[in-house]
Amino acid sequence: SGSMSVLLTALCICAIVGVATAEKPVILGTQIDRLPCDMTSVAYDWDFAVDDGGFTTTTCDPTGGLAVWGYGIDPVATTSVWGTVIGGLYPSDSGDGLVSPPFDVGPGSNMMEVSHYVDIETNYDGCNVSVDGTVIAPMGGYDGVISTSTSYYAFCVDMEEGYTGHANVWATSCWDLSAYDGQTIQVEFDFGSDSSVTYPGWYLGYVKVGGMTATPTEQTTWGTIKSLY
Repeated sequence: SGSMSVLLTALCICAIVGVATAEKPVILGTQIDRLPCDMTSVAYDWDFAVDDGGFTTTTCDPTGGLAVWGYGIDPVATTSVWGTVIGGLYPSDSGDGLVSPPFDVGPGSNMMEVSHYVDIETNYDGCNVSVDGTVIAPMGGYDGVISTSTSYYAFCVDMEEGYTGHANVWATSCWDLSAYDGQTIQVEFDFGSDSSVTYPGWYLGYVKVGGMTATPTEQTTWGTIKSLY
């Protein structure tokens, strides 16, 4: 009968939805508290409300990934930021890196504080920070390992620790860079997603590098200047 056909159709739709849900279950996850730096001085201050800070984008996965990082005015924050598709959702299969200008790490520049906003599909998509290809964790750690399902691949960050999930609030996080004391480094902000389900992504308000002591400046006297000639 007609009613039986409608019932069978409904059951088939429910079965299909059930299979789709079973393939990729929703994971709530746990958000880690974001911890700001306890800096007394700032050596490098990249405030993206002012300009793009000289940051540049880069390919972070040789196997692919769509470019998503952009600089512009966030309609919610009403100020300029670096973000993964400003004012929209990042696409599936995205994978893109954002690289800082080179900077010196020392006693007055061995801590990095980042103001950021995270709204990402929990576990399957994510983002993290690295130096020379090595992921570095913030104080307090990341939210978890990205793309814990072997059926889905998150470009750039797959099976790495990182931020993932829905913090939905601007917060500051701190990285200890003292392992790189005496070196000139660049910090890379990598973002990646798998083949389905997207959200606003990762937005950066500023990046500051400083420490507990001011970076010393070399004093030059008139005598030393004359001795050069």
